[in-house]
Amino acid sequence: MAITIEMPRLSDSMHEGTVLRWLKKTGDFVKVGDHLADIETDKAHVELQACEDGTLTEILVPEGGSAAAGAPIALLQPEFGAAACGGPPRPSATCSPLAARLAAEAGLNPATLRGTGPRGKIMAADVRAALRPADGPARRVQTPLAPRDTRHATRVDNFYLYSLEANMAYLAAISTPIAVQCEKLIGGRYSLFDYVVRAAVKACASEPEWLAGDAAAELLMVLDKGEKYVFIENASGKTIYNIAMERLAAPAAGPLPAGSVAPNILLCDSGVNVAAQRAVLPEMPHSIISIGGTTPKTGIEAGRPVSKLILPVTLYVNAGILPECKASNIAAEFKTLLENPVLLLL
Repeated sequence: MAITIEMPRLSDSMHEGTVLRWLKKTGDFVKVGDHLADIETDKAHVELQACEDGTLTEILVPEGGSAAAGAPIALLQPEFGAAACGGPPRPSATCSPLAARLAAEAGLNPATLRGTGPRGKIMAADVRAALRPADGPARRVQTPLAPRDTRHATRVDNFYLYSLEANMAYLAAISTPIAVQCEKLIGGRYSLFDYVVRAAVKACASEPEWLAGDAAAELLMVLDKGEKYVFIENASGKTIYNIAMERLAAPAAGPLPAGSVAPNILLCDSGVNVAAQRAVLPEMPHSIISIGGTTPKTGIEAGRPVSKLILPVTLYVNAGILPECKASNIAAEFKTLLENPVLLLL
């Protein structure tokens, strides 16, 4: 099955982008991280990178053409398809869809396997058997892949950019009783923003090199469409309760209190102009997070409809602080925390 390459969404305000040039042509084989095309928006000029190994089968938007953010601009045929497995097709050696996926994830060439299914078809058990040590019991050989939208970044200025969509339905289900109790204790409820703040700080602090010699995570929150600023010192040591208390107590003041150190996390609520806020900071933050408004959505899982509450999040990680592989780890951890809010209470 072909993979759709989409026009990247570089910010909440981006509506469309223009393909300046294609570095690859139809029929070219590309690897993860290969420079596919140059994309231009009204605010940035970025490199579009391949997110999978495979063959570029079709270019949907030619050079000079424009497309809406998230719209398909090209098609990529992955190295291992759902019916045939790697290399030239062999009539007697087709793969089951699960076998093809397992082989691709393990980097295994199915052409080297002996299929035990009907007419020599390669089954999932054949792939697992090839990965199993010859002198020991079966064991897990690979950890689950990180969410697709956190594996590779778009380079913007000196930042790695990740456009994430987190399902906040679980948080919405458990947050109401917690919020009611908080209102009795502190006179104000935890907000969704408090959970996002805690998740962002924990995710950034999960990479030891992220602080880059700084003593602690210093956080600046921008709320109410830029009318309210909340500065939190040593944010990595604050619980959701501490974050909520400081948010509620903070006056509508300027970006930084007098004598404060420069924040290494800038976190902007929906409706805040990130570029304008970054421009007034004395130093470039290590991470910038911009959140949008939540949107109800219905999806299908295991053949059944499920209700989702999608929160769009844009994460920037300073490329001068971390390499892309470690920035991607922060993005994956951030999304995991947002979708598993119980972890934020630890």
